Amino acid sequence: MNDIVIYSATSLCAVYFILIAIFLFGLFRRSRRVNGRHLSVSVIVPARNEATNIDACLRALSSQTYPANHLEIIVVDDRSTDDTAARIDKWARCLPNLSRVSVTQQDYDCPKKNALWQGIKHARGDIIFTTDADCRPGPNWIISTLAHFAPEVGMVIGHAPLLQNKKALSGLLSLQALIVSTLAAGSAGIGFPLTCSGRNMAYRRKAFDEVNGFSDIGHIIGGDDVLLMRQVAQKSAWKIRFNADADAFVPSASHPDNLINRQVRYQSKTIHYGIPTLILALAVYIFHVILAALPILFWTDAELFYVVGSCLGIKIIADAVFLLLGSIRFKSPKLLLWFPVLEILIIPYIVIICALGTFSPFKWK
Repeated sequence: MNDIVIYSATSLCAVYFILIAIFLFGLFRRSRRVNGRHLSVSVIVPARNEATNIDACLRALSSQTYPANHLEIIVVDDRSTDDTAARIDKWARCLPNLSRVSVTQQDYDCPKKNALWQGIKHARGDIIFTTDADCRPGPNWIISTLAHFAPEVGMVIGHAPLLQNKKALSGLLSLQALIVSTLAAGSAGIGFPLTCSGRNMAYRRKAFDEVNGFSDIGHIIGGDDVLLMRQVAQKSAWKIRFNADADAFVPSASHPDNLINRQVRYQSKTIHYGIPTLILALAVYIFHVILAALPILFWTDAELFYVVGSCLGIKIIADAVFLLLGSIRFKSPKLLLWFPVLEILIIPYIVIICALGTFSPFKWK
């Protein structure tokens, strides 16, 4: 039995280390730049009860340096009960390229996919941009992103940092967003994109239509971003690129409220990623399950404790290098102050939250 545990622990540790090394190689690969100024753009912003956020979001979108005659902004009012719609209409009176679409039908079970689809149906742009109502894209977001749409590229994803605030665990959530972006950039860099954020993504309308949009994933709650990206990666010849330019960062505030439900929802999408990704995810999950047994091994088996403890040490070093280079790439070194907290929580998080995401029901919000 000991031999099986030792072999499993060391083998999975090697797999984990190799994966980190591969993703770091992809992190610093740069995509070919082009002149995308001739493309027509539709920005889709789903909004439900976002009266406190929508003004700042639209102010940011109205300040884009991309020519207004090539840009339309569509805000989808997803049955808001506050004055979100009135605020959108107020902006529309001074921004001729802004329009409001109201959700009046449910084409998909997933609320956000449904809202996005209502906006996309009205969109006229060659390129669809998506962001959330609480996001604040910088003025060069569109221009910077379009520069990565080489002829073979169907989707461009980007960094969506969560800004720290005074709420508990805000910094840890900001570090989680950095992890997502580092993994997204690294995996996209090697041609095997694993994750992304719908707060900062853009795709060709043609690529969206080729994979039938949300038709095959509309019944899945969540995944308006990652699952669509996986559709494009698996079902089309389009390439997916990551735009790591600082001009294209799309920040928003972190939301520690309703934390467990959010985290379970985030992890629930993994089971729909496809067999190759599931195999990698399962290997990483089993590795963390073995590491979770370390306190028990301390009292029961010195040999196994030494082996598994050594694997834990290697994992911590790999994680540290991964996040250090990610923080350099995305200009957020202060987030590393949360690294010790992350390493304490990451094993129970993966073992428990990932399992709940796979098997436990959750609410959308």
